[in-house]
Amino acid sequence: MPKRTELNQNLKAMYGFNPSTLEDVDTAFFNFLNDDLNIFCDTNEGFHKVPVIFASPERSFQIKDNPELRPNGRTLEYPMISIVRGTVVNNPSNKGKYGVYIPPYYGFYKKGGSIPIARRVNQEKTRERANLTAKKRFNQTNFPFDNEKIVYDTLYVPQPTYVEVAYEVKLIAEYQSQMNQMLEAFMGNLSTPVAFTIKHNGHTYEAFGDETFTNEGNNGGLGLEERIFKSSTNITVLGYIIGANKNDKVPTVTIRESAAEVSIGRERVVVGDEPEFHAGRKDKYRR
Repeated sequence: MPKRTELNQNLKAMYGFNPSTLEDVDTAFFNFLNDDLNIFCDTNEGFHKVPVIFASPERSFQIKDNPELRPNGRTLEYPMISIVRGTVVNNPSNKGKYGVYIPPYYGFYKKGGSIPIARRVNQEKTRERANLTAKKRFNQTNFPFDNEKIVYDTLYVPQPTYVEVAYEVKLIAEYQSQMNQMLEAFMGNLSTPVAFTIKHNGHTYEAFGDETFTNEGNNGGLGLEERIFKSSTNITVLGYIIGANKNDKVPTVTIRESAAEVSIGRERVVVGDEPEFHAGRKDKYRR
């Protein structure tokens, strides 16, 4: 990688911030269903909250962690909402204006970020620069004039890895009335088309879902098996990974200070001692 120079920016400070991992995406989606939607429905014991679980955990752990889901230690109690995470795709088309990977700047930038996210005026350095210019031009500090030499602090972060995470949400109920209440809660709280944001640990992700709930229950049959009402829908979350948890260093926000002016000195031997513009100039050298 080519080495950067100190021509226009100086490394000023580096700050850590919370990484964004697949676990954060899972937690954000779970919290949205469990806390934001907060679905209740009628049960044999009254009007209760519908539990939300990730599918296929260890049964022993599930019994210990959520004993109310398996009161007899064997079968699950309905209604419930189950989440199944499907494919995770690293889709390069979701990188926005950064169509290619931009690595962090090493060497001079000391492993800083690569994407600018914000810029602010460095008031102290800009004031010092303005006072020096005023002293030079008007022989007075704090002299009012139009100062064009502004010093900026630019904030940089590492480029995230954008991923698409597919989830299947299953609504499972023992009675048709319970299924109706859960479907009404989903459809009533989500817009059409289904698009919403989820948040966790300071990060925000976009989610898009199908508008159709597919019936997967066995309520249409006349067999002897237990009758269960099931409906499922698919939701895709557009997330990003920045700082791969224990396998990567803590991501940093790097602040770089810009230069107020870039000037190149001129040697007299280049033009000689005589001014080359016109003979009427009184100064000895070209400025």
